[in-house]
Amino acid sequence: MAQHRLARTLQDHTFDLIVVGAGLNGAGIARDAALRGLQVLVVEQEDIGAATSAWNSRLIHGGLRYLEHGEIGLVRESLREREILLRTAPHRVAPLALMVPVYRHSRRGLGLIRMGMAAYDLLSYDKSLPNHRIYNLSQTRAAEPGLAGEGLRGAALYYDAQVAYPERLVLDNLLEAQEHGACVLTHTRADRILRDTDTGSACGVALSDRLGGARSNAYAPAVINVTGPWVDRLLGRSLSQPKRRIGGTKGVHVFVRPFPGAPRRGVYAEAPQDGRPYFTLPWNGGYLIGTTDTRFAGNPAEARAEPEDIDYLLAATNRLIPAANLRPSDVCFSYAGVRPLPHTAADAPGAITRRHLIVSHAPEATGLWSVIGGKLTTYRHLAEQAIDRMAQEQGWKLPACSTHRRPLPGAWGDDGGREQASLREAGASAGLPAATVERLLQVYGSRAAALIERAQNDRTLAAPISPATGAIAAEILHAFEAEGAQTLADALLRRTLIALGPEAGLDALHAAAAVGRSHLGWDEQRVQEETTTCERLLKDILQPAGGA
Repeated sequence: MAQHRLARTLQDHTFDLIVVGAGLNGAGIARDAALRGLQVLVVEQEDIGAATSAWNSRLIHGGLRYLEHGEIGLVRESLREREILLRTAPHRVAPLALMVPVYRHSRRGLGLIRMGMAAYDLLSYDKSLPNHRIYNLSQTRAAEPGLAGEGLRGAALYYDAQVAYPERLVLDNLLEAQEHGACVLTHTRADRILRDTDTGSACGVALSDRLGGARSNAYAPAVINVTGPWVDRLLGRSLSQPKRRIGGTKGVHVFVRPFPGAPRRGVYAEAPQDGRPYFTLPWNGGYLIGTTDTRFAGNPAEARAEPEDIDYLLAATNRLIPAANLRPSDVCFSYAGVRPLPHTAADAPGAITRRHLIVSHAPEATGLWSVIGGKLTTYRHLAEQAIDRMAQEQGWKLPACSTHRRPLPGAWGDDGGREQASLREAGASAGLPAATVERLLQVYGSRAAALIERAQNDRTLAAPISPATGAIAAEILHAFEAEGAQTLADALLRRTLIALGPEAGLDALHAAAAVGRSHLGWDEQRVQEETTTCERLLKDILQPAGGA
């Protein structure tokens, strides 16, 4: 069946735009384009949100650190977009309190921090979040008693926002794009950009189905390369001697269970080794610690957390919170991602701009664009800018962008509290434990109603399949039937998020595959193949403790 996916999707379709890459930027572009009436095809070599969009600090932030580099415009843009996401994606994006402790040896003293916080508040004049507060020494110790006391001068408390599951934010965008006619092909490699033999203009993409092996061409007068750290690789297969665009850096995070002295809120501190700011963030029932920032020139798919990366993060945390005494064996899992930053030879990694660039490849390949850089927070505005620019250059007459005011699928309505209370009642009526219902609300937002209904109509689907997370069988079925999962790894990593639990999804492998057997028609061969492949991927990508 898989070998016919390309034919089924491409037959009888005429596309206006092909989006190569289904990370958050690509998903946002597809959504904006589809909402404006364009016929869109999205192709992704792996699964949605499978790379940079997932392997990050999971923050929607204004970029406090960018003030040091004078990027005032980027900070203002980020703060404005943060506010839009708090309003249009309340099921995904939530306020997060962050404390910045200041020590005698800190590179950034209390006076500089105070000035930065004041500027941050000024630039976010239209925000719904509270202004910052400066804590003296006694207030800081009372607020976060686990912090190291030696040399502590005080702290600043400010607010940003957290997107616990950016994988689901990618999916939300693509679901709405599909509701407005977009086609999405995952596990489909863009081999090269097709170009008109007479004019050299982009006219489509040559595709390979990585699941079934089929090859086909998709045609459109406009193609946008949103492949993140793979941008140069696709251009290299499509253009003659393209200019280098990407200078990626690797960021590593580790996830640990709650530990002695763990902070009550997020902490944004300087690593003692080099003064680089890093986060210790409450997340998913534990703590996410990161990130590193080192140059990376290899295959982005092979970026991994090395022992020295993990040691760096744990040593910084143990210095900041002495009672933590974290060791590599305490790491439930780790992950690494490559930031698709603009290529530059001179700057230190932390100083490279986080601004996005939308590059036209005309006149060599009119109708082809590439996106360089970008961050979670500004994806929506990037998409708006990309569609506006393409419309101008292609001569498209399109309505104005509406994504700044349009709630994403799964968003809570104006009375979100009552909506959630109703779903809790429905979950209880379906016999689901309260903790399971809370998990469904957190992962699926208002779309949890469909999961609860499935569990109520078929009690076998209410069965737990992951002791570590409380996920239920209905989630696996829903991932394949309603959310585009093609493999068990898709379902565990980027639909149900079971793989982001303390057992890295390994506790759910066999029960999840059994749902495929009983409800999706998988034969024993597929059950075995899916289980084996998924286990290998989870151990490779997440490197769980004891999983290698």
